[in-house]
Amino acid sequence: MAEALVIVVLQKLTSALGEEGLKILGSKLQKQLPDIQDVTNRMRLLQSDFLMMQAFISQVDVHRSSGKVLEAWLEQVRQAAHEAEDIVDEYIYLVGQMEGTDSFLKRALNQAAHAKKWCKLAEQAKFLEDCLQKITETKKRFDVSVTDSRKENASSYSCRLQHLSEQSYLNDDEDFVGNAEEMKRLTEWLSDLRKERTVISVCGMGGLGKTTIASSIFKKEEIKRMFTCRAWISVSQSYRVKDLLKRILLQLMTKNDNIPDGIDTIDCVNLVQLLQTYLKDRRYLIVLDDVWSRDSWPLLDSAFVKNNSGSRILITTRIQDVASLADRNREMKLNLLSKEEAWALFCQKAFARLDDRSCPLNLKVCAERIVDKCQGLPLALVALGSLLSYKEMDEHEWELFYSQLRWQLNNNPELSWVASVLNLSYNNLPSYLKNCFLYCGMFPEDYQIERKRIIRLWIAEGFIEDRGPETTLSDVAACYLKELGDRSLLQVVDRNEYGRPKRFQMHDLVRELSLTVSKKEKFATTWDHHNSECNSDGSRRLSVQKDANLMQTVTISAQLRSVIMSVEEVSPSWFKDCYPSFRLLRVLSLRYCHIQKIPDNLSNLFNLHYLDLGYTKLKEVSKSIGRLSNLQTLYLKGSVMELPSGVTMLTKLHHLIIDVGRFGSSACNKICRMEQLQTLKNIEANSCVVRNLGCLTRMRSLGIRNVLQSYNTDLWPSISKMSALTTLSVSAADRDRDVLDLRHLKPLPYLEKLMLSGKLNKGAIAPVFVNFSKLKSLRLCFTGLHEDPLALLSAMFQNLGHLHLYRCYEGTRLTFRAGWFPMLKHLYLGSMSELKEIEIEDSTLRTLHRLELWGLKSLTLVPEGFVHLKSLQQLCIGSMMPDEFKRRLEGCDRWIVEHIPYIGDP
Repeated sequence: MAEALVIVVLQKLTSALGEEGLKILGSKLQKQLPDIQDVTNRMRLLQSDFLMMQAFISQVDVHRSSGKVLEAWLEQVRQAAHEAEDIVDEYIYLVGQMEGTDSFLKRALNQAAHAKKWCKLAEQAKFLEDCLQKITETKKRFDVSVTDSRKENASSYSCRLQHLSEQSYLNDDEDFVGNAEEMKRLTEWLSDLRKERTVISVCGMGGLGKTTIASSIFKKEEIKRMFTCRAWISVSQSYRVKDLLKRILLQLMTKNDNIPDGIDTIDCVNLVQLLQTYLKDRRYLIVLDDVWSRDSWPLLDSAFVKNNSGSRILITTRIQDVASLADRNREMKLNLLSKEEAWALFCQKAFARLDDRSCPLNLKVCAERIVDKCQGLPLALVALGSLLSYKEMDEHEWELFYSQLRWQLNNNPELSWVASVLNLSYNNLPSYLKNCFLYCGMFPEDYQIERKRIIRLWIAEGFIEDRGPETTLSDVAACYLKELGDRSLLQVVDRNEYGRPKRFQMHDLVRELSLTVSKKEKFATTWDHHNSECNSDGSRRLSVQKDANLMQTVTISAQLRSVIMSVEEVSPSWFKDCYPSFRLLRVLSLRYCHIQKIPDNLSNLFNLHYLDLGYTKLKEVSKSIGRLSNLQTLYLKGSVMELPSGVTMLTKLHHLIIDVGRFGSSACNKICRMEQLQTLKNIEANSCVVRNLGCLTRMRSLGIRNVLQSYNTDLWPSISKMSALTTLSVSAADRDRDVLDLRHLKPLPYLEKLMLSGKLNKGAIAPVFVNFSKLKSLRLCFTGLHEDPLALLSAMFQNLGHLHLYRCYEGTRLTFRAGWFPMLKHLYLGSMSELKEIEIEDSTLRTLHRLELWGLKSLTLVPEGFVHLKSLQQLCIGSMMPDEFKRRLEGCDRWIVEHIPYIGDP
């Protein structure tokens, strides 16, 4: 997988030559330092060479050829790519140093030093150019080619994967554990009375048991009797549509059917026609197992005739895009086994030789740790359980096995098929996703990866493709993240108020895969347990999760691009000791580290794009931070409060996140310099800030606090200039006195999330609300509304998914009419002390999933309309609800809410 590394280099070359290169070539310094021109020209040649190498490697890596000659050649390419990355990053660094020099005198004094650095860089570029030429010659000399290197290997690999896919189908074991509900539902879908041809899909990550479930049902006698003909086809990653059609036809036809002569020579069109003719009057069942793309579907869809005979097509896949081929309400998403089911499956395999198949007491602690590591993945549970079933029931032997689990998964031949199944998902990734996937593995085990954080890290690293001015890099990165989720390599563990994925998690064994590839490719090194090999091994990224103090005692053998610290205790001198390897750093994340001052020399990291100092013990940020002129993200939440004037020098800053940040008086008038800013949270208002916010026209997410009534005249016109705004949060200084007067606010066409905390003008919803047609989340707090706002809000916001009303309404009654809020999933009603009655008509709030009630002191009766909330899953009763309400909820009014699965604390 040298491909991912080469892609990083290509993207950096493109960026440097397109932006920094043009800038420096047009300067006067270029004439004084001719080596600059030489380096730039050689970088263009490097770009051309690496484009050709990337095209070649993308074909080689598909099947992970194990040829030693090829591996040796790829290692040379990796080394060259690392050297090229050093050259391009040094180029950007030197350009930045020259631009940052203040005066002509300083530039003249530093010219000799600059000349020496550019001369050295030119020599490095020339040397690398010669190396690439030798690498090309080596490829020709040893006949390293796609066809020769992988022909035999790919064939055996494909056969092995076919065997892995089909082994569940050939297995007669009927002792399934878990997935009972899914088995039942799938059987019902196959055997229901629908006459029209129905496409069904089962989707989930590799190893979840999709094939096992499908094959079990496929073999049932009652299912066999329902269909005139059946076919089971393992599609896998490598196939030709013609071969697929031929295999389906041969499986469907019985011995009594006349199989056409010369079927091997028939083209696709005629094969489709033969299938159409054969299936025309038959009720058929076709299983397409392990489908990786939709490419062949148009032909298959045409071949599988819609004959209204009750025919069924079942697709198993890891890819959500493929699963969406299913008919409406016929998609099944397979989940990991519960802890109880996982334990039962493991014991069934590990202790098969024992009569009761139960775990001996002396092995229980270790066995439970092994099961926890599998995280409910049936493939791993069966593989590890089966392997351990042949070991002695000795506690020490099992503990030794567990301590070597990572090595066992990567090297034990009896477990190699686990890695093969998981590797399929990685190998199938398009090249632009491979680096993004590997980066996710740098976080600790079981870590919940925040969507916004990983997107900003990918952008800082240069992984995201620029798709033109019509879309931002953040939007492209969000597409990448969704695709990794749709490919079952990341699981969504939390969603925001209106259903968008908020946090992701990587399965432990998928993470092990990413760490193995990262180490091999020198993409990243992770210190994630106490006996980790504490050296960077030439990797360009370092994730420290244990033993942070060891950073002082080891040599980091590379110019690092990312350092992510996930520990609290760090030696005061660690940054100084490691600085020689940090010079070209692009990402530095110190979140939760117990540091009290910014490390020395931090301001010299010119290439730094991402700096996370959140939840540290910092009290202030030095004004020298303004020298980080390439910084895109500055995360200070949970640490400093005062922003130095130097922050306004960060003209490339996109995201500034702070708890309650205050711009000093000298910085307020310089906010306009930060015209690239897209995120500003949570800034404290003053007259200067609200007047100058209008300069930040690219803003997408704004949070501003302590707004005085006197700021209305300047604040809302400034916000109106932010035409791309999607999230807005405004809090009044005194929520009971300072009025938020939105009369000067103009329409915000892309606004999705709005939070207002403070009295609204005249105690009414502002007319401008009608222009927020894309709003999905609305929070109104302390707004002092005089009339029931629900009719107006429902009419304005048909797409609303989250509604939070806290101390915002002074009336005694709220009414939800039929048809209102058709998309609402989460409703919060809190601290409206006068509210005595909530009326809910039938056919309203039809998608409501969660309802929270908090501090409604006058609501003593359980609203009878709750009985109409058929989709409600959670009724959360917070503190300060009346005792009478709680008694009736548990007693005489229980019938109203008995259909709700969860009733209790938030």
